[in-house]
Amino acid sequence: MAAYTTQTITPRYHHALLGWQVKNFPELDFLERNWTKFFASQTPFQLFAKIGKLGSDNIDQGKFAGRPRFERAGDMVGNMFYAARDIIRAQCSTELASIQQHRLTLEEAPTDQMKVAVLRVMAEELRHAYQMFWVLDHDPTWKKPGHPDIAAETLDELLSMELGSHVLDAFNIPFKNFLDNVVFATVIDLVGKYQLEMQKVFAYAPMARSMSPMLSEEGFHIGSGRSFLRELAVRATAGEGRFSIADIQKTINAWYPRGLEMFGNERGGETNVQFSFKDRTNGTAQSEYIREVHEVLELTNAAIVQAKVKGISAVDARAMARQIRETREDHSGITADDLLFVPDARFFRRRGPPEIVMQPYDLEGKLLPIAAPQYLEYLAGVLPDRYRATDEFRQYSEQLLGGQAIGGRYGW
Repeated sequence: MAAYTTQTITPRYHHALLGWQVKNFPELDFLERNWTKFFASQTPFQLFAKIGKLGSDNIDQGKFAGRPRFERAGDMVGNMFYAARDIIRAQCSTELASIQQHRLTLEEAPTDQMKVAVLRVMAEELRHAYQMFWVLDHDPTWKKPGHPDIAAETLDELLSMELGSHVLDAFNIPFKNFLDNVVFATVIDLVGKYQLEMQKVFAYAPMARSMSPMLSEEGFHIGSGRSFLRELAVRATAGEGRFSIADIQKTINAWYPRGLEMFGNERGGETNVQFSFKDRTNGTAQSEYIREVHEVLELTNAAIVQAKVKGISAVDARAMARQIRETREDHSGITADDLLFVPDARFFRRRGPPEIVMQPYDLEGKLLPIAAPQYLEYLAGVLPDRYRATDEFRQYSEQLLGGQAIGGRYGW
């Protein structure tokens, strides 16, 4: 039996999303014509919703544990209705935004393989957006008596979003060179994987049924990011290509804090667990994410060591890289600066617990005894110049200098 069935959305939004694609992702036509050339073993891309199976018919946790999942949005009670809409809206916004971001630097891909992989990522993000459109569009009970048509209102808003107006901070940052594509796929798409995994328990059944098909596609996005990060790091080690290890590290420094913030406040998320929208709180999921990012960079460092020390095994290379990073002592001609590292979770945080937000923590997690202007000088040395030229960083700088906290929703 197939792992999923397929459905299309109503003509109004099907054609609207196709129009969005023509404007924001015209390269899809090339990918569709050449799909079998590049991805012969994969089913050709099609734009439809994939309806997977539920892990269980009943809600597994929280205040409604044991009762059947909600098939109709209108049956969700109290704050659940709008909270579910907010999660679906945020999820869809990330899918559309990432297409807009990736396209900015698509033509800068160092290899044809990297370019085609990004095209596939963009296509699958479009399908994921279509999936979220289906979640809202197929269920007429998103329009409750006495309330506006929440589905239509949300879908129309999503179609109008541009970089700068998307729901989450990380998806309003324009890509400036191809390192952004690669690091984004490595650390930001990884957050997406955690969100999809957590949402498999979703109390609203159509959302839960959407998660497994999306997860199976997300694996390619994350795998591509990791593979290309490793390839660019090894090239940099050999003195080849456009990017140095320092360039890669600065790009990680810019994107990783935004990935941490995508989970929401580390101390929050209990309401989503009680509603059975997710199976973990923000802090639990974020801690797991941090460990996985450490592992990803350890494996990348092992590849760097293997490029410099001929004949060393992957296991020994990983151990050597870890030793060099921890002790800061050279080994076999390799220094700590030759390797990548994960910044401390308190570094460059715009959002989160009040004791770390807008505070001058350095990359190692040390609270620097300096004022805001001096912290901006510090950041100038550890973040890419291209990132510091973005509106996102300008807003951060103004808020830091003004002593302002950032309000509003910032996680799923």
